Amino acid sequence: MSAELQPGDNQMIARAKRLLDQSAADLDPSTTRRLQRARVAALEAKPSRRWRMVWASGLAMASVGALAVTLWLKQQLPENHHAPLFEDIDLVLSVENVELAEDLEFYHWLADADTTG
Repeated sequence: MSAELQPGDNQMIARAKRLLDQSAADLDPSTTRRLQRARVAALEAKPSRRWRMVWASGLAMASVGALAVTLWLKQQLPENHHAPLFEDIDLVLSVENVELAEDLEFYHWLADADTTG
């Protein structure tokens, strides 16, 4: 359905408005009061539903955001074989393993050679 008005639409709208105004004028007072009460009740009930929808959509967006941040932070970091493990630092820096500390570059080169082929 097109939202734009066609050339003949203005005439149809004017006829419909006249017909509705005439039918509303022909109503008895008790029916008019009942219709007005129903209209007021419907208008008063509408905002509470809208606020519930706003809260629900806001809560959904916050949940999706929290999930995205959690998944982003839980990504595993790539392993770096050049970084010594904390348990191995004591071995490397101890007095008994001075030779190991002197040849540390060789062990790094050896680890690179093992992973490349």
